[in-house]
Amino acid sequence: MERWTLGGDSSSDINKNKKKDEEEINFILDGFNENSNEQNSGMNQSSASNDSKSQKRNYNRDKEAKHLSNQKILYVFLFIAAVISIYYVVKTFYPNNNIHIKIFNLKTKLYRSKILPENNLLITGFLSNNNKFPIGFVKLKCNLYSSKNIILATKYVYAGNFININKLETMSNTSINRAFQDKNGKSMSDLEILPQRPIKFMVVFLNVPTDTKNFSITVSHFYAIRKK
Repeated sequence: MERWTLGGDSSSDINKNKKKDEEEINFILDGFNENSNEQNSGMNQSSASNDSKSQKRNYNRDKEAKHLSNQKILYVFLFIAAVISIYYVVKTFYPNNNIHIKIFNLKTKLYRSKILPENNLLITGFLSNNNKFPIGFVKLKCNLYSSKNIILATKYVYAGNFININKLETMSNTSINRAFQDKNGKSMSDLEILPQRPIKFMVVFLNVPTDTKNFSITVSHFYAIRKK
C-alpha cells in the first residue's frame, strides 16, 4: 500500500507544473519580444528607406526647379541683350532718316541714249551732312509721279556717284544701273561724308514714262560714323 504524504506529492507536482508553466510563459514572452524586435527593426528600416527616397525626390525636385529658374534668367538676359543690340543697330544705320541731311540744287535733264531710242531722265543734286558727326553709305530713294500723284517709277542710288552726260549717252542700261549702286561712291566720296562738306549725286530713270510731272528724292538710309 502506497503512502501519500499529505500535500507532498501534490505540492511537488504543483510546483513542477508552475515552474514549467512559468518557463513556457517566459519562452513565449521571449519569442514575442524577439518577434516584436524584428518587426520594429523592419519597420524602422522601412521608415528609413522611405525617408531616404523622400529626401532624394525632394533633392531632385529642388535641383530641377533651380535648373529651370537658371534657364529663365538666362533667357531673360539673352532677350535683353538682343533688344539692346537691335536698338543700337537701328540707331547706327537709321539715325532719324531725312533729319540733318539737306538735299539741294536739284536739276533735271531729258536725254536720248545713242544705243537705244528712248528718253531718259537725268536728275542731279547735292546733299550736305548737317550732323555733328561723319556719315557714310548714304542711299537715296527717288520717285517719279504722275499729275495725279501716282508713283510711276522708283530708283535707289548711292550718293557720290556721277557720270558725265556724254559718257551716259554711250553706256548700256545695265552699266548705268550698276554704276549708281556703288555704295562707296566715286573716289570713295560716300564712304565718309564730313559735316558741312556737300557731295554730288545723280539719278537716271531709263525710258522715263511720258506722263511724268514731278519727282521726289529722300534719304533711304545712311551709316552714322561714331568715332571714339
